[in-house]
Amino acid sequence: MKKILSLFLTLMLISSCSKSDLDPILSSSNTITTSGLNFVPSSLNCSVGDTIFFELGSSHNAIEVSEDSYNINSSSPLENGFQFGFGESSFFIANEAKIHYYVCVPHLPQMKARIIVE
Repeated sequence: MKKILSLFLTLMLISSCSKSDLDPILSSSNTITTSGLNFVPSSLNCSVGDTIFFELGSSHNAIEVSEDSYNINSSSPLENGFQFGFGESSFFIANEAKIHYYVCVPHLPQMKARIIVE
């Protein structure tokens, strides 16, 4: 009986933790991968506060750029933008409603994508 009570109390404690107390939970709907010379998906819609995961192939990186740089196929990094190295698995949290433009530097102009945060 003590074991059941202990397990129940542990589960209650875990479920009462706020979301910010826990590590981000992987969500396949907010995961960006690479396939060939493409980010998958090429356009991701999400909400403010969502965690966006990147699972990059070994020959791909992801550098956030401005809309202007995106449109002219430039890889100039956006100041304070996200940057994930070749083959990196990481994440960022979408803190404001905006469009994040990003590219794979060695595979421009074809490998670029957007994250639309609403």
